Amino acid sequence: MLRILIFALLLSFSNTIFSQEIKIDSLLTEKQNAEWIAEFEKLESKSEQIAELKKKIESDSIYYVGNTHFHNSGNERVEHQNFGSGKKIYESNCECKIMYQLMVKSDKYLLDYSEFEHTDKILNLINNSNIEKITVYKNDLAPILFGQRAKCGGIILYSDNRKLKKKIKNVL
Repeated sequence: MLRILIFALLLSFSNTIFSQEIKIDSLLTEKQNAEWIAEFEKLESKSEQIAELKKKIESDSIYYVGNTHFHNSGNERVEHQNFGSGKKIYESNCECKIMYQLMVKSDKYLLDYSEFEHTDKILNLINNSNIEKITVYKNDLAPILFGQRAKCGGIILYSDNRKLKKKIKNVL
């Protein structure tokens, strides 16, 4: 009986210690995103900016593929096994994330894996030749445009490219 009690206590204790997630302070996350935006604004070519945007959008996501759970956080990639379907499911990973939007003529597309299931398809269509302008919104402007979720900033990609609009309609 004593062994069972000790085993139960050890099991309870180990679950308490090992189940705790290390949570990044939201101020630190805001600082990291502000630094990322500053570095992003220093990029000289549009193709470099688009490549960095694609990496950042994915790195701010958690996604599931089959029974494997991938967690991207900056340069770190953590993998866990779980039970689930083979469908990719994206969830928000950031307490304070930068919001991204593509505007093609009058159509708006939120580029966020956790909120728009076709983000991957649209990101594959975006390139240097079909994006005319990239605008960064920070400080108080981003929450005005995107809502409180964008307290760390927002980026809008603008395009008047008819071919891009048609390709997006075809993949959706």
